[in-house]
Amino acid sequence: MQKLVSAYDEQWLQLFMEEAEKLNVIFRNEIIGIYHIGSNSVPWLKAKPIIDMMPVVKDINLVDTFNLEMQKIGNAAKGENV
Repeated sequence: MQKLVSAYDEQWLQLFMEEAEKLNVIFRNEIIGIYHIGSNSVPWLKAKPIIDMMPVVKDINLVDTFNLEMQKIGNAAKGENV
C-alpha cells in the first residue's frame, strides 16, 4: 500500500523529537547526533506522514548490539538496508 502525500503537520517535529529522545536513551554515549530528514522535515512542505530519521553513531559496528532495545520501542532490525 502506498502512503499518500499529506499537508504539512506541525506535530511532525514533535514526533521526531519524541523518537529522537527514545534513541538517545537506547544508544546513550554511542550517539553523535540524530537528524530529522526527508520531506516532512521541511516546514510547510507536503510530505508522506512518515518521520525519517538519521542517527549518527560513533561506531557503526556496535549498532546491532542495540537491536533488542530497538525492538522494544517498535523498530525492526534490518541489518544493512540496501
